[in-house]
Amino acid sequence: MIEKWTDLSEFLTHEHVDGSAPTRLDCGGSTDHRLTGLLCRSWQPATANIAIDLRARVSLRPYGTGKVFLDINGIGQQEFTPPQLPLKGPFALVSAVVCYFGVHGFYIYIRTDFPFQSGLGGSGAVAIALIGAIYTALNHKTPPPRDFPGIAQLAHNLEDSLFRNTGMQDQAAALYGGANLWEWQYAERLDFKRQQLVSDLSSLDEHILLAYLGRPHLQSQNGSQTLEKFKETGALSLFVSISDQARRFAESLKEQDYRSAGESLTAAYQLRSTLLPVLPPDDLELIEMAANAQCGVSVTGRGGGGCIWAIGEKQDIADLKKQWTSAFDRRKVGYLLPVNTSGQGLEVSIKRASEANTTARF
Repeated sequence: MIEKWTDLSEFLTHEHVDGSAPTRLDCGGSTDHRLTGLLCRSWQPATANIAIDLRARVSLRPYGTGKVFLDINGIGQQEFTPPQLPLKGPFALVSAVVCYFGVHGFYIYIRTDFPFQSGLGGSGAVAIALIGAIYTALNHKTPPPRDFPGIAQLAHNLEDSLFRNTGMQDQAAALYGGANLWEWQYAERLDFKRQQLVSDLSSLDEHILLAYLGRPHLQSQNGSQTLEKFKETGALSLFVSISDQARRFAESLKEQDYRSAGESLTAAYQLRSTLLPVLPPDDLELIEMAANAQCGVSVTGRGGGGCIWAIGEKQDIADLKKQWTSAFDRRKVGYLLPVNTSGQGLEVSIKRASEANTTARF
């Protein structure tokens, strides 16, 4: 069976390939999932997100023909013999990408700038970085922008097939970077519309605060509970309202009205919380601190852990930073993460022995 796959070992012996992609902060999560996207189609479900430079990083190096070696920093490493690759457990998504492209003879090393299961869209960033790197190794060139919609859809389809009812905003943010409003289409074909919101992302950095709560978010369990709760209630109006808040958030970002952006972010968080509480009681003090500082606040991902983030005027964010720092010091768990918004999405580099490092940025 392996004869139908491509051996990358010879190419990678001469040219090493590295890829990376950013994670994201969002307003309007859950509207990008297949079920909510389909059922809310009449109202054009939308999500706003901001790419941040906490990146997933992938390196491809030569390995034995007929073998694939997976090494995920902090998770584990293992050699596999294609086409027998694990489709459950921590290697599942990486294995699915490898199987889709039908490649062997290489070592995959994955490392991240963010905590595991932090709710920042890390798995989507890993998938985009790996797809970009393998594409480059196969085609000896980086993927052109005209292929980006297909790459985002491929990454989404693989993850959605493995883990059931995942969204597409993570892959879109990882691929394109920047601050964007996305409108999702899950009808006769999978598609999205992108509206860029901010040209100078550096102006955003001092208006955003991000913290890791010290434990992973409730990845699959809380996700299935959210879906089941949605099925029980049929609360289409809830997700329509979340999309409306995402659009208001986007308009406020364009106008650099960060207090209004914060109001929309908090409103979207509160709407999601009516369906299923997304923070345990111990973490609610951080939400209250943000409200008292006149900053908007939300959790990342599905909640129950992972990260919390806030947006507001510079001085308000500076005041909130002191309060959150003091709270984490007192609790002995959790910490602030650096915020550098990223205008760059997927980056792929090819390293040759005779040439300087050449990097393609999109």
